[in-house]
Amino acid sequence: MPGAIEAEHLSFKYTRTLVLEDVSFCIEEGDYVGLIGPNGGGKTTLLKLVLGLEKGAGKIKLFGVLLADFKEWQKIGYLAQKSPVSQTRFPVSVEEVVLMGLCYDNAHKEPTLANLKEVYRALTQTRTRNLAKRIFSDLSVGQQQRVLLARALVSKPQLLILDEPSAAMDAASREMFFNLLGELNQKHGVTILLITHDTGEVGKYISKFMYIDKELVFFGDKQAFCQSKKVAEKLGPFAQHTIDHLHNHGHCPLGCHCDDVHGGVGHYAAHGAEAAHGGSEAQTTEKSAGNTGAGFSAAGADTPASAKDESRTAPAPQPDAENSTPAQTADGGQQ
Repeated sequence: MPGAIEAEHLSFKYTRTLVLEDVSFCIEEGDYVGLIGPNGGGKTTLLKLVLGLEKGAGKIKLFGVLLADFKEWQKIGYLAQKSPVSQTRFPVSVEEVVLMGLCYDNAHKEPTLANLKEVYRALTQTRTRNLAKRIFSDLSVGQQQRVLLARALVSKPQLLILDEPSAAMDAASREMFFNLLGELNQKHGVTILLITHDTGEVGKYISKFMYIDKELVFFGDKQAFCQSKKVAEKLGPFAQHTIDHLHNHGHCPLGCHCDDVHGGVGHYAAHGAEAAHGGSEAQTTEKSAGNTGAGFSAAGADTPASAKDESRTAPAPQPDAENSTPAQTADGGQQ
């Protein structure tokens, strides 16, 4: 069975600047992939290549069809990092914004009753039905993002591609948004490829990680992420393991082998994650996971008081990624 997205040897340059080099992967239908990496690492460019918005070297297939021959764009929903709709004061209604996500079949390009039913289904799905007649530009950022998600969902896509959708959202809006994405993936089988720096919330639902830093550093499941030496070189093993604990509600996927792999870091990180989940957001300090270049927000990375009392002493974080040897090839779980 073909994957939802298959990429082989993708490379891309802006003039003389190399952005991506020899990136290959296969995202299966039903996967929920978190695309992570440093700013400027090529994440958004990768999404644009997949969608045909940029052209580079290599081969891409969508649902088994070469990108150049792919015609069933209604199967794909896309939410850009900066939507032109959200950057204008044009008096378009929420209902009209969602209608933009449909390809009208009638000759006069007017929405039919069936079109409107699909619009209100998508609005209901994203908890924005009550906003249908409001002017889009009058909404909050969180409301706008949920409306734009409704536009991406109105054609009942099998694949959702999202570029940092939680940017500028408050904590409550982020939680609602990512819970909705998790529901779409788990209950409706929608494949999701999502760029995010907000690993705390989205990590509850992600099934796989993809780490891009001009090359494919890692692609695989959570256990492989936790064990990956190349990820540890980029983030440091403490930050790597803490992110994974946050994504597993404080429980390491390696179980009793946690300490064997990380030499005690797992025990320390687990208590940090549990404290973060148990306390209020105001009590949780967010800081960069491992180094500022990695671009992560991993709540609970600070040492809680309770963890300091543990008999096991946590090792010091590894040096920054920029002082480490960069990974040359992908590892862990690549299809």
